Amino acid sequence: MKRVIVELRVSAGAGMQQVMGAMGVDTAQSVGFVLDESYEPVPSSPPEELEASLAIANEEIVLIRGEIEEDKEEELRALSNVVGVWTDAEIEHFESGCQIETLETENLEKDGFDFPPFPGAEEELEPGETPPFSIGTATSPCPPTDCQSTKAKGTIADVAKYLRCDRLWRKGITGKGIVIGICDTGVDKSKIPAVIGGWSPNSSYPPGTDPGGHGSMTATDALGMCPDAKIYDIGILKSRGGISGLLSDAIKAYQWALDQYNKNRTPQILSNSWGMFQKAWAPDYATNPNHPFTRKVVEVINKGIIVTFAAGNCGQVCPSSRCASDTGPGKSIWGANGHPKVITVGAANILEQWIGYTSQGPAALDPKKPDFCAPSHFKGYTGSDNGTSAACPVAAGVIGLLKSHFTNLTQDKAKEALQKTAKNLCSSGWDSHSGYGMIQGESAYQYLLGGPFKLAHASWTHGTSVEVEYPERLKSFRKLGFYTLVEGKPGTTNWFHYAIPTPVIVNGKRLKLESVMVRFLTQADATVTNVHIYDDNRKIEAFNGLSLTGNHWFERFDVLNLLVRYGIGVSLGVKFGTKSSGHYLAFLSAGGDFI
Repeated sequence: MKRVIVELRVSAGAGMQQVMGAMGVDTAQSVGFVLDESYEPVPSSPPEELEASLAIANEEIVLIRGEIEEDKEEELRALSNVVGVWTDAEIEHFESGCQIETLETENLEKDGFDFPPFPGAEEELEPGETPPFSIGTATSPCPPTDCQSTKAKGTIADVAKYLRCDRLWRKGITGKGIVIGICDTGVDKSKIPAVIGGWSPNSSYPPGTDPGGHGSMTATDALGMCPDAKIYDIGILKSRGGISGLLSDAIKAYQWALDQYNKNRTPQILSNSWGMFQKAWAPDYATNPNHPFTRKVVEVINKGIIVTFAAGNCGQVCPSSRCASDTGPGKSIWGANGHPKVITVGAANILEQWIGYTSQGPAALDPKKPDFCAPSHFKGYTGSDNGTSAACPVAAGVIGLLKSHFTNLTQDKAKEALQKTAKNLCSSGWDSHSGYGMIQGESAYQYLLGGPFKLAHASWTHGTSVEVEYPERLKSFRKLGFYTLVEGKPGTTNWFHYAIPTPVIVNGKRLKLESVMVRFLTQADATVTNVHIYDDNRKIEAFNGLSLTGNHWFERFDVLNLLVRYGIGVSLGVKFGTKSSGHYLAFLSAGGDFI
């Protein structure tokens, strides 16, 4: 038997009994249709060609669901009041399914470092030594590419800093008044108290429960960007124990959100980290914009709710095994996930590496997808929140911040602001792998204010350019391709210095330094205690009393916008403790943003 969604013409306001009468239950049963009487009819926006005739007859379209033998589907479709018969496909969340291949250095693995997957520089290692980072084997259209879904590149706090959400928070823009609907496996209210309500297709798992865990991850990721938002737990994937659901569940959920919005104008945003992995699961949904669920999504957007969808995890470099042969460009973004009106989100990490399982355009319903990328592969609800599943709610959280300040923000304007200010990843402008690139939260805010995007130049230098002030206080100092690895002597302090390539004058204008960024990793008994910033020999900013230990993939230090005179230097003060081990520190890179 095949699960189907049936569109019926009925008298306006008809209940279940009237719906059954309009269908002609006996007739429907004669063609083998088994109605699911527990599924209350859902009103649906009609196809354009039926709008006039329905209005004249005081009729509307409703959706019901049931099962039928596949060879009887055309007979069901031919019944007089049946407008359409569609696949009620199974849907699943987009966890990462990529394969991880690593080459690790025996001596450095035990030192506790979790190196990023940068390629190269093996010739600088000792004979027989392998590099302490992953070297991908698949050809990527957007190198360097990250396929290490279980290795976090920073924390959720690092993501917020990278997107400059923290700078919006300091302006008082924290998401107050925003409700984000997390359409997923559920959200565990005992762990995420921001849950204030929701909908579930399964009475065993009411709103505020999460049998699958995935939805709690996506809610955490949204709140990590938009901390004062509230959450609706819209449990689309709860009907099958928090693992999967049906498109008919999604239709019901979206109708609940629409009814709720009509009552109190919440939720303002719906985040969707789910979809279909293969076209064959439901070709009529995958490729036809008239499928009832896709029309329901458009109805919700037209009402004023902003909708984000994960692009999917079927990119060509390291796709999920569930994608089968449906991978890569043109074969990986199906159904509503790639509708022109939807905001379609791919994934990259905060090292600005495209993630190789991100589904690639063209989508089945729009050639210009995805729209952009948002961060994934970071420590959040799990040790590494991953997949386009993590990227989508991050984008939804950023949109929540913007919506809390720009209360009239629409779907189209939110998409435009994030596209126009995104940082290119794979190529200039839009491309089918990363869309317009990585979103930038504060830049989108500036765009919506009507002011120009301020950033004029960003300049970085590799960790191999770092210099040590007191080499005699080190046990070792090694330059390994893109980073420098040092081991300090116990009980010592030291200073390490970067010279940042500095654009002093661009297009006849002397630039200002807005911020500096440093990326470093330390073991437990090595601590960065000071960051000093210089213009030539003049100290322009000092951050003292720090206690930075562990993996710091992205640390930003804001600078009073001083005009650059000569050249920018960054000095890091480090204290090595007195324990017998744990004194390694890796310098990855440093950079500056100039305006």
